[in-house]
Amino acid sequence: MKLVFALSLAGAALVRAADPTPLNLKVGEWEYSVTMKMAGMPQMPQQMPQIPPEQLAKLPPDQRARVEAAMKNAGNIGSGKPTVNRSCLKKEDLANFNPTHAAKSCKTTVTSSSSSKFEARVECNDPDNKTTSTIVAEALSAESMKFNMVSSGTADGHPMNMTVNGTGKWLSAACSDTK
Repeated sequence: MKLVFALSLAGAALVRAADPTPLNLKVGEWEYSVTMKMAGMPQMPQQMPQIPPEQLAKLPPDQRARVEAAMKNAGNIGSGKPTVNRSCLKKEDLANFNPTHAAKSCKTTVTSSSSSKFEARVECNDPDNKTTSTIVAEALSAESMKFNMVSSGTADGHPMNMTVNGTGKWLSAACSDTK
């Protein structure tokens, strides 16, 4: 689930550059719908381990809802089927352009940055993973955005290609306790 969250924000963020212009998006609770297709990556499990109903019943309602949503979305990751999640977008996320905490082995080059569109190239080079990614994020309005990330390279010595497409919509100024 954290992978999906990180990738969903990658389009809106993921830059360490000299003063890029933040996208004109409202801060607060956002909902993202993300479609990810991967080729060459080791197969992800088709199904998350199931939690017995009696265990789920012991969870507080909000935590139970998050667990159930994660279980529902888990089978969709990497399959090309959409996953939906929520997260809190903070002012710092927009200003820092790095809420995904890109690895130190990654170099980000902003190719275009305005309040309505952001483009960057990310090159990661560590012994196990060498990838090049192109990220484009657009603020369609202060309450709506879309993003795309295309990556290629090697993961654990195997060729890898990944495409992430997504949309985001602002829900409220107050953030729930989403992670």
